Amino acid sequence: MNKNRLHFLLIFSCLFLLFSCKTQKEIVEKEKVRFKNYNDRELLDSLSKYEFQFDVFTVKANVKYLDEKESSFKTHIRIKKDSAIWMSITPLLGIEMARVLITKDSLKFINRIDKEYFLGSFEYINEKFGVDLDYQMLEAILVGNSIDFDDDEKKIITSIDRKKHAYFISTARKRQIRKEIKKDKNKFKNFTQALWVAPDNFKIMQLMISAPKSDQSLVTTYTNHEQIDNQFFPKKINVILNSDKNITIDIDFLKVVLGNDDTSFLFKIPSKYERVEIK
Repeated sequence: MNKNRLHFLLIFSCLFLLFSCKTQKEIVEKEKVRFKNYNDRELLDSLSKYEFQFDVFTVKANVKYLDEKESSFKTHIRIKKDSAIWMSITPLLGIEMARVLITKDSLKFINRIDKEYFLGSFEYINEKFGVDLDYQMLEAILVGNSIDFDDDEKKIITSIDRKKHAYFISTARKRQIRKEIKKDKNKFKNFTQALWVAPDNFKIMQLMISAPKSDQSLVTTYTNHEQIDNQFFPKKINVILNSDKNITIDIDFLKVVLGNDDTSFLFKIPSKYERVEIK
């Protein structure tokens, strides 16, 4: 494995957690689901009420990654809400080849094949790859929740999209508005998330994000929602990232468990591993 593989794995880990099913459509008995004329506030409150709630979340998944070539592997993911995302990557048959630990202010990565590790931050990753990631965004997208947004109703657009049989919500992200509104009052329009929400359970069916500082866009589709502890959770996720080149990620969750504070987030860097930087 060459140095580029380390870079690929690190970038993938970020994209996987940020830009995290096949593109099949969920079967909905549309004739049995009727739209109600919610106002903007009622729709936002319902979206918040039915978000996936957890303290500790663990899952096993099969992942297919496609850019110019296709690769497949398994991953174990553990999330402690508002705290840490831990991820172990293995080939479909084999031992762990990479481990990732992401917190609000750090990103750590171990490449076991080349005996290397990386220590960095969101600021470092954002600057290197021209993206705008933060911990809250990664966690929310991975579990099918909406990204934190400005709840000023003047900055929100809602409607009924009968073609997609969903409520449509367009919002601007809080952090981006605070940062950019000082420069240009109209610029917040470039930093939006568009949500299509199921009318029967208020779960997100599709999420579209436009990224700042680049022409990147992200479309994440959630399907096969199943009940876990009386909550609906998407068992399949399809991610399409449009950038300099198109990337598609299919995630098939096999086993989802809501855990407790005893769940391990072990991340120990072997003493003989070499620290590397992404160039």
